[in-house]
Amino acid sequence: MSSRPTKGRLDSNEESPPLSEPLEVTGPVTAEPSLPAYFGLRSFAVSAGILSLSAVSNFVRAVITAKLLAITLGPSMTGVLAQILNFSAFLFQIIPLGLTTGVSKLVAESPRDRAKVGAVTGTSAAIALASALACLVVMAPFSAQISQVLTGKTSYAIPVLLILLSLPLYNVAGVLSYVLQGLADIRRLTAANVATAAGSLIVLIPATIKYGLVGATAAVAVASILQFAFFGFEVWRSYGVKGWSFADIRLVRSAAQSLLGYGGVLLVSGIGAWGSLLVVRTIGIHSLGELQNGIYQVVNGISGQYMAIFIAWMAAYVFPRVVAETDLERVRTMLNSVLRANLLLMGTGMVALVALRELVVRLLYSSAFISAAPILPIQVLGDYARVIGWSFGISLFAYGKTRAFLLAMLVQDLLWIVISPSTMHAFGVAAIAMGYALSSLAWPVLMYPMVRRWYGVHIDHQGALLSVVGLAAITGAILLPSLIGLVMVAVLPATVLLLRPDYRRRLLLRR
Repeated sequence: MSSRPTKGRLDSNEESPPLSEPLEVTGPVTAEPSLPAYFGLRSFAVSAGILSLSAVSNFVRAVITAKLLAITLGPSMTGVLAQILNFSAFLFQIIPLGLTTGVSKLVAESPRDRAKVGAVTGTSAAIALASALACLVVMAPFSAQISQVLTGKTSYAIPVLLILLSLPLYNVAGVLSYVLQGLADIRRLTAANVATAAGSLIVLIPATIKYGLVGATAAVAVASILQFAFFGFEVWRSYGVKGWSFADIRLVRSAAQSLLGYGGVLLVSGIGAWGSLLVVRTIGIHSLGELQNGIYQVVNGISGQYMAIFIAWMAAYVFPRVVAETDLERVRTMLNSVLRANLLLMGTGMVALVALRELVVRLLYSSAFISAAPILPIQVLGDYARVIGWSFGISLFAYGKTRAFLLAMLVQDLLWIVISPSTMHAFGVAAIAMGYALSSLAWPVLMYPMVRRWYGVHIDHQGALLSVVGLAAITGAILLPSLIGLVMVAVLPATVLLLRPDYRRRLLLRR
């Protein structure tokens, strides 16, 4: 990304690609001169809903999967499976070699250039397949040892091996998804994602019911075949519309150099995020046992799903507009508007989740996991801090300050690793959520001052007040009985209307 000379110039001395996978622009973005410097809630929500359809389908799959695993496997085996899947997620931050946003960026730069798109597609797919196969060959002989490290037992070697077998095709399918994003072929991208979610459920349900943990991990391996097939088919269709063919796909050294260059920052970011989760969970399963690890999986699973939807709408609606905006005064107004909209949407949802935490755990999992309910609000407080930090921090790499954003992420990761293990003896499994919540304060504490320094952005009095009111509402929902606490859901919307009589019009009408 390059900085652009404008009124209130946004200078950048760190040219590099976007830093985090959730924030991919799904096609070329052009500036909208008439775009107001605030976000209408209706257009915000509608756009987020449409462009986050893939995230919603994954959320539905995750809910059904969580319920299935809770009933079929129980807390202990659910925790073991989660630990193995966290390990695979960590590997997926390494083996793609950062071939994510860089792929879509290079394709999006010249989406009509048959030769360039073919070179990026072929080269990225070849690198992805080769790196995953290398990982499989190296790690497969040590499945028992990996099982011992992850779970404290060697008896889960077969599930570990099945997960490793899924890596090559998942890796290639991931690259193909970024090709579709670069081509701005949202319809086919969404179709492939929804088909993958549905297909994986069709395989997972009978396999888990019949074969338990081994069946669940075997279903993951089969789902990798389905995902590769779906995304390969959609790329083939997209090529066909353009009059291209797979014969245009080829391996080019210069494309490899560009792709690997873009991947460096993404690689470090992903390793930090998933590595910290894996380290904390591994220490937890060894210190607290499988059962308690399974309890935290409920907390982490629920948090991960609603935060994924939040990141998705930030990527789909906010990020392109921040990138397109060149007037610093409007950027300042825009970021405060982003904060207000996020606090209203996410804050209200978090209050409802906290108030109904026991019911949510019972519905999404089972009564065997009910001890996760008191821990869930602690995790929510960490997510609330992330929402505030991300509302401003999104501008850091939108205007090229990727190293600053990476610093904030790595500080949070390190703090989580330090805080959680040191408090497990005193607080048990709740220490993991406490470490997450306390470490998440690094996002607003570090991101906001950097944005303020470089771009002159100051949180306005409405944003500051809403942040405090939202925290108070979550606290009230924690302390009050569930039905009474549910009343706190109305606090943020009521505060918005009281603060600005005209804000209702601005929220509901799109100019």
